Amino acid sequence: MPTSAKSSSNSHSRFKKKIEVKCWCEDLCPVFVSRTPENSGKKFWGCPNYKGEGGCGFFRWVDDEGIQKQDMMPESNRITEQRQMMALMQMVVVLLGAILFILVLVLCKI
Repeated sequence: MPTSAKSSSNSHSRFKKKIEVKCWCEDLCPVFVSRTPENSGKKFWGCPNYKGEGGCGFFRWVDDEGIQKQDMMPESNRITEQRQMMALMQMVVVLLGAILFILVLVLCKI
């Protein structure tokens, strides 16, 4: 009795995992198609708010595999980057406070 087997490569190629990409606004990014002469027809993810005010400017090319892995930032890296930015902002606030304090001291002595 003959048996049939499905090719695993065929089943995988038909059902590729859908990749969801979020921009820095935390919105899901649609895939756009470039219309520029140098990148005509090339697909990319972009912030869905790019036409309106408040868009974050997020942009990543889509390659033949679906994504350029080197361009994607894992969530843990994004959180680390945000924490570093917050620490930098806190240092700036402390420095500005010190400068203001010194200016007040100087002006009070005049």
